[in-house]
Amino acid sequence: MQKMVKEKVWHLKEGNPVLQHIISRELGISPLLARLLVNRGVLTAEDARFFLQGNINQMGNPYLLPDMHRAVELILTAIEKRKNILVYGDYDADGVTATALMVQVLRRLGARVDYYIPHRLVEGYGLHEEAVHWARQSGVDLLITVDCGISAKKEVEAALGAGGPEIIITDHHQVPEEIPPAAAVINPLRKESLYPFRDLAGVGVALKLAQALLEAAGEGETAWHDYLDLACVGTVADIVPLLGENRLLVKYGLPKLAATSNPGFQALMQASGVKAEKIGVREIGFALAPRLNAAGRMGNSRMAVELLLSRDPGEAEKLAAQLDRENRERQQVESRVLAEALGMLDALGRDRDPVVVLASSGWHPGVIGIVASRLVDMLYRPVLLVSLDEGLGKGSGRSIPGFHLYRALFHCREHLLSFGGHEGAAGFTLPADRVDGLRQALNDYAAVALSPDLLQPRLEIDALVSLEDMTCELVTELDGLGPHGHGNPEPLLACSGAAVINCREVGRDGRHLKLLLQEKGVVRDGIGFDLAGHLENLSPGEAVELAFVPSLERWNGDVRVQLEIKDLRRNGRWEGVQKPGLAPDQAGEDNLINQLTGTLKTIYKKPSFFWPEFIQRILAVSEQEGPACPGQIPGIPGFQQPFLQVACHAEEPARSLQLPLELPFQVKDLREQPSRPSRLARLADVRQRLLVVVSSAHRAVELAMFLRRACYRSGRRVAFCHPWLSSQQREKLCQLFAGGEINVLLTTPVLALDLAGSGAENLVIYNLPYHREEWEILLAVALVEKIRSLWLLFGKEDMREACFYLAALAPDRDPLARLYSILSQTSSGSNALARGRREVDSEDNFSRWLAGLLRRNGCPWAQDFTVALGLKVFFELGLVKWRSEKSGWPVIMCPAGGRKLSLSASPTYCRLHQLKKEALSWQEYVLKAPLRDIITGCQPQRVIARF
Repeated sequence: MQKMVKEKVWHLKEGNPVLQHIISRELGISPLLARLLVNRGVLTAEDARFFLQGNINQMGNPYLLPDMHRAVELILTAIEKRKNILVYGDYDADGVTATALMVQVLRRLGARVDYYIPHRLVEGYGLHEEAVHWARQSGVDLLITVDCGISAKKEVEAALGAGGPEIIITDHHQVPEEIPPAAAVINPLRKESLYPFRDLAGVGVALKLAQALLEAAGEGETAWHDYLDLACVGTVADIVPLLGENRLLVKYGLPKLAATSNPGFQALMQASGVKAEKIGVREIGFALAPRLNAAGRMGNSRMAVELLLSRDPGEAEKLAAQLDRENRERQQVESRVLAEALGMLDALGRDRDPVVVLASSGWHPGVIGIVASRLVDMLYRPVLLVSLDEGLGKGSGRSIPGFHLYRALFHCREHLLSFGGHEGAAGFTLPADRVDGLRQALNDYAAVALSPDLLQPRLEIDALVSLEDMTCELVTELDGLGPHGHGNPEPLLACSGAAVINCREVGRDGRHLKLLLQEKGVVRDGIGFDLAGHLENLSPGEAVELAFVPSLERWNGDVRVQLEIKDLRRNGRWEGVQKPGLAPDQAGEDNLINQLTGTLKTIYKKPSFFWPEFIQRILAVSEQEGPACPGQIPGIPGFQQPFLQVACHAEEPARSLQLPLELPFQVKDLREQPSRPSRLARLADVRQRLLVVVSSAHRAVELAMFLRRACYRSGRRVAFCHPWLSSQQREKLCQLFAGGEINVLLTTPVLALDLAGSGAENLVIYNLPYHREEWEILLAVALVEKIRSLWLLFGKEDMREACFYLAALAPDRDPLARLYSILSQTSSGSNALARGRREVDSEDNFSRWLAGLLRRNGCPWAQDFTVALGLKVFFELGLVKWRSEKSGWPVIMCPAGGRKLSLSASPTYCRLHQLKKEALSWQEYVLKAPLRDIITGCQPQRVIARF
């Protein structure tokens, strides 16, 4: 039976230009790569840097997971006292790898340990009371679940009532309202969890427990790396999003798997025909995982665990061969069920129902989920299959985007005995005589919930590009997005108007399509797997639209770009774009927030939009110093007033705010926490007003957009307030925040003063304050606001950024000498630099052009203001004069004439370097000092705030 292919609707994801520009500028990556990151939900420069540059040791501290301390203490005590430990797992590949991992770690630590996997067909998923009773009768003292147990409240209560065994639960599934009363419950989805990443697979949670155990037992900080091969396979097999820490586990686990010393994995790769040097996500998903799953689907998963625990290559080879046979049997059974289901559909009429519900007494319950998934691919509609046995039906369903299967079953629950699942997949049981009723009820529900356009398959396009954009360098950069998988697909790009030079069939049976394409003089090769059917509609010279994944083809030492074509057409339907920067149900935002977003279109590409507020304030003071400055410091025309106001505050009398002996607010120390944006999202996703202070305008914008997406389900209203907004906009934001119409407001230190008294209940200092003066401002805000909690989220990364901008603000002797040399060469008129003067038509361009030359000459931190401040130093030393004309080349060189000049003769140089010294000293102190000392500073019970 051939697969029915429906024409796909091409859907272009619209990027967020502001976030893309911020990420591209901050990381120095191409705008296309930044767009692809935003499309994958990576919305901040911090998260983008972690995505592209993060390493395995940057994963979160395991003790941020709830009950981790208790679990480690219980397990190590049990090992020390020679108690019997049982690891209780699940029958899928995630549960099997998690079981093998935990058993291996416990054996390494000298534990007396065994394991238990419930029989899929006899017992079903989860922790069972009968199994716990068996464990107690067998002398088990401590039972540790992996990949299951979070819903086993009744079973744990029964164990407590019967006197054991003691139970530790590790799981990653949705947490019910009441968790089991186990000795420890480790799950990143618990409300109490401080762990920065919530989407770990079951094996990932087991690995975090293993990390904590091994470190506590003195095995070393990296001993847990020995189990990355198991974590990698289980993570891929469980189809969790390959983002965040899951992506790291797979990225670092793949080379570990390729070089594995585990006889079980070696035998499994050999049995499945997988070459170690070519191991990737696809090989795990389509070769290794199905064989590990096969035993559980057809009966008992114990064989898969034995394989992974085996130390004997001969035994491992036999077990792998048996799993391979089980997998072939599973494929045969699956093919038979698929054929029968298709026959039933042909008899009924394939297009009869928008939701397909089929049942048979001859179907193996272990394969109906896979068959349902294959039918969804063929029919592009939700499919539920039911295996009937002795009056009872066990069902499994798969859905399409836009139709929430769990909600549909909940709506039809009167026909069911039990059900569970999520948006895309679900399992259920029902009386055999209720199948027809379930079919009718689901289709009645679908008549309202499943619109006809949802039954049209869509192709999600990341970006429209030109073939000339597809260079080897760009494709190599895009490779940094891998490894790819669920939640992190390969970049799917589209090109419109490429001309077909020639096309032909290739491959076995001529199933594939080989193309040579040209656009704007650029020629690229394309290959379309299973697309030979398009050949009869193509002719040389014809312009087509292409949807493709770019890759690099290497042949005989030559490297060139190849396009893997996913779809092509002449002129097809494009669906309306979406705005990934906004949550879908925030379309009705009030006019003010829309105005704020619109304001960004005119300012977000200005370099000064990225400068930290502390730097802006220093520049504002410099602008006020009058004619001694050779021209104005490039500031922020039209938006200077807030910075000038703060500069004037320094001239006003200081007012003391006394800190009582007991702080009036709690201080939450989260310095040096990983994944700060995720941690902030946790704080923002509560029903309290939250004021978040960041270092610069662009940081306020990117984090606000990130939080608006992260918190949209809870209805939290998030906005940003920075000095680039008009005074009317800022005043309105203050009113909305004070009135509770905005729940989370991100702002900068200067404007935090204006917000003092607005009733914020929590204050978050997200970025490290540059100087003690900024710190005092924020403490004053905390006192005036009478906040409940002060959260400190800053870390060393902030200091690295501060060093960058402070180097630009107070350049040392060497960069100043380079700037003077460049000025001398450009003024002489005798070289290429001098000829570049013709490009300069304004003072702003003059500073920007010279800053670019400095960056190319070993000063990567140089900014426009670096040039302006350097010129001011030269002016004070008598080395330059400023032309009175308003156009043309603005500088006249004044040779030193043999005079010995000291930079200390420049007041600007001395002032800025003293300021840099103070700032760096303060930052180093505030990163390391105890909390109480940070709050009180050098003058206990006293903080100075200028208003």
